[in-house]
Amino acid sequence: MLTMAVDHIGILFFPGELLWRVVGRISFPIFALLIAEGFEKTSNVRNYFFRLLAFAAVSQIPYSLFLQTANITSNKLNIFFTLSAGLLSLMLLKRLPRVYAFLGIGSIAVLAEYFSFSYGVYGVLTVLASSLFLRLRNAGSLLLSVLHILSTAGAFIFGNLSLQIYATLSVPILTLYNRERGRELHRLFLYGFYPIHLLILSLIWYLFR
Repeated sequence: MLTMAVDHIGILFFPGELLWRVVGRISFPIFALLIAEGFEKTSNVRNYFFRLLAFAAVSQIPYSLFLQTANITSNKLNIFFTLSAGLLSLMLLKRLPRVYAFLGIGSIAVLAEYFSFSYGVYGVLTVLASSLFLRLRNAGSLLLSVLHILSTAGAFIFGNLSLQIYATLSVPILTLYNRERGRELHRLFLYGFYPIHLLILSLIWYLFR
C-alpha cells in the first residue's frame, strides 16, 4: 500500500520526478502475489472473487477522478478488475481440464486488454506467475522477471515508454515472503485503502493546487 501511495503521489504532485514512479513499480507484483496466496488460503473463493469485483465497481469513480485530476486521458478500468481477472484465471486453472483452462485464460487476457484493465494481459499473467512463485521460487522469480521485461519491451515496440521493467525490483522483496500470517489489518481497510487514498489525493490537489 505504501509503494502504491508513493506511485500515485508522484503521478499527481511530482510528475517530472522518476524516483516516485520507480518505487511504485514494486506495488502491483506484491498485490498479485497476495491474490495468488489468497486464492490458495481462502475458505470461499467465490466470495473472494465477488468481493474483488464489488470493490472494482466502488473504486472506478475515485480512479477516474484521480486520472482526470492528474490530467491523464484514459478510459482504463482500475486495478481491482485486473486482480479479479487474475483470480478468475486461477479458478479456471484449478477446476477445468488444461486445454479448456488455457482457452478460458486466453479469453480473459484478451478481454482485459480490450476493455483496458489496468496492466491488461500483463497483469493477469503476473497473478498466474505469482501462483507458480509460491510453489517454485526460482522458476517463479525468473518468470516474473521475464514478464516485467517483456511488458516493457512490448510497450516500446508499440511506441510507448514503460517503467514496468523496474517491477523487477520487487522480485528480491517477494523472495522474503515466508507464507506466514503477519499482523492482521481489518479487511475493509485493506480493500478500502485503494479508493480512499485516491479520493484523498485528488481532494488535496483541488484544495491546495
